[in-house]
Amino acid sequence: MNIDILKELLFSSDWQDIQDMLNETMRTKILWVVTPLGASILKSEENYHQLCQLIRDSKEGLRRCQNSHHGRFQEAKRTGRPVLSVCYCGLMCFAVPIKLDGNLLGIAGGNIPQSEFPMTVEKCAEISVACGLDVKEIMEYAKGIKHISKSEQKQALNQLSIFAGMLPPLLKWMYKALTPNLTL
Repeated sequence: MNIDILKELLFSSDWQDIQDMLNETMRTKILWVVTPLGASILKSEENYHQLCQLIRDSKEGLRRCQNSHHGRFQEAKRTGRPVLSVCYCGLMCFAVPIKLDGNLLGIAGGNIPQSEFPMTVEKCAEISVACGLDVKEIMEYAKGIKHISKSEQKQALNQLSIFAGMLPPLLKWMYKALTPNLTL
């Protein structure tokens, strides 16, 4: 039943409003939402940064990206709190638990198109070799990625925590609107 409420939110105009707010405040969007067991509910491949799309087009890049997501998923599931960490190519990524009445309904994840360390020629070459991609193309996409300081990372994590805190009341409101004669 609770997964149905989550799906209702994810495919509503409210979700698009949430995406717009995240894009405006943090320059990010939710890229995926999964159940607590890891089954995919929502994927937004078109919302990945261009560098990520390029990397994910290679078999090895996709594998590394999925492993990176899985690590954040596990940490958010274990702690019940938002997680912000760097992916293997250096971009800041996050996972946010989605809860209703203390129960984990799912986990949403995405990335912030900034890197923990400068995207150097050496890092681009490392990605190129690992994923079998053209280093010049990687460098072209990487040049627009800015460095994110530790204080900016902390601010981003605080914003993700606020976002996580907004979801339960929204889900409750949706639940009540969909099932007016039932109680939680």
